[in-house]
Amino acid sequence: MKDTINFFLRVRKEDIYLLCPYFESFEGLAAIRTPKPAPGEFAILKLMVAPDFQAAYEKLLVGLKGKIWYERVAGEN
Repeated sequence: MKDTINFFLRVRKEDIYLLCPYFESFEGLAAIRTPKPAPGEFAILKLMVAPDFQAAYEKLLVGLKGKIWYERVAGEN
């Protein structure tokens, strides 16, 4: 069994300061990294979610819709 499930979100760089504390405030839910920071307006965040928290993670994403723009993208595990 995997320790974490990797999810990738494309977000505006200006919103990273809002997203990271949002997810990290739920203790044990996710660790967040920016695997390949690149110049430009957008960044890819890698969220490593504990399998027991996958349903909670999905619920949090739904709660973000309309508040902060993001899109799910494929990424390297």
